[in-house]
This record gives sequence, structure tokens and C-alpha cells, in this order.
Amino acid sequence: MELKFWQKPPYSSLLDTELAKDSNVAFYDLASLVDKFFDNMLHESLINYKISGIALKTSASLHHYKISSIIKQEEEIQKKEELEKFRQSHARTIPKTLSQPLQPKMLIATKEELFEAMRSAIIETMQNKEKLRRRRLRREQLKEQKIQMRSKAQLPKELLKHISGREQSIEELHESWFNRIKAKINLEGVETTFFDLAQIIKNEEPSDIGRRFAFVRMFLALMFLSTGNKLTLNQEEDFRDFIINIR
Repeated sequence: MELKFWQKPPYSSLLDTELAKDSNVAFYDLASLVDKFFDNMLHESLINYKISGIALKTSASLHHYKISSIIKQEEEIQKKEELEKFRQSHARTIPKTLSQPLQPKMLIATKEELFEAMRSAIIETMQNKEKLRRRRLRREQLKEQKIQMRSKAQLPKELLKHISGREQSIEELHESWFNRIKAKINLEGVETTFFDLAQIIKNEEPSDIGRRFAFVRMFLALMFLSTGNKLTLNQEEDFRDFIINIR
């Protein structure tokens, strides 16, 4: 049998996260690769929603892997720079011979001189403690900033626009479909089906290409809501209508 396009490189890498990491596809233009993948899928006589969902999940994992790798490299570079600065600041050097002026063998220190020396030593100690405290606060601040950057990491806007039809987050897309399904079930008093939701899309989308993209977005939203324990999906046979209910 002739292989499908998703069974051939480079699209086959979107179906296996580990394979994609080994082939360094994570550092390619993921948005362009995913866009070409869905464009080819739309030209198929029968859209394979399962393969589309796997490709989308893999691309999201690869993008997260890409961001994590870059942050890890930056952390390693900063550690090396700090270590080099520490070595340079604590490196021992042999001072040059200084000419010593003639001094008496014994000197008598006054009480004022003793107090001034003690005061200088206390001030120097406090200054050193303040420097260490500021360095520690700076390190904690940088660490917190890195954590916030990781938590705010999202998919590229090009990929979000391709999936959702506009520059909205994946969470907003899922919540939108969940609210529509919940409202439909509460209004009708019975569970709904995939074909019922497909009819809603047919009524809302005037163009054929728009309906195809809407079908893909809806199906992927159902998959993520099901794995997130918000919906239950039941299907007796492949390529048949399946029942949707609130968990």
C-alpha cells in the first residue's frame, strides 16, 4: 500500500515525540511544519482526526522542549560566568616587594586610634554582609523571573491562529466548546452527539474550507476536554457518531 504523507519525513516526526527530539526537529520552524501538515490533511479524501490530534500534541510538546532547552543552556552559561568571576576574584597573586619606611621598633596606640580601628572593622563587616545580601536577593529575583517565563510559555501565535481561527489561547478554545456543550445539554435535557455539534458548525460556517477547520478545532477540543475529565465520549464503532455528556 502507498504510504500516507504523515508516514513520510518530515511529517512522520510529528507522530513520535522522542523521534522528533532525536532528529532535532524541535529546533526547526514548528509553526510552518504544522501548517503544511494540516494543509495536506485537508486535501485528503478522508480526514484522520486521530493522526491530527497526535500531531498537534507532539508539536506542543516539542515547543515546550525547545523553550526548556534554551533556558537550560542559558542557565549553564550563567553558571560558568559566575564560576569564572569567583575564580578571578579569589585568585592569589604574589605582591611586589614594597619599600618599607624606617619606623621605630615599638609604637604606642592611643585609645582613639584603637576605637577608630574597631569602628572601621565593624563598618567593613557590615558592608560585606550587605553586598552578600544583595547578591542573594538578585539571584532569587532572577530565579523567580525564569520560573515566570516558563509558566507563561505558550504556543506560537501562528500555531494558535491556525488551530483556533484567531489569536486565542488553547484554554479559551476548550472553555468555549465546553460551555456550548454544557448549555445545549442543560437546555435539551439529554446528552448530545458529535453529529449534533457538526450541524451547528454547518449552520455557522458558510464556506466549505471554514467548516473543515471548524470540525478539526471542535474535534481536538473534545479530545482535550475528555482527557481533562470534563466530558465523556462513547462510540460503539469506528467512523460512527459518538455520544457526548458532561462528566
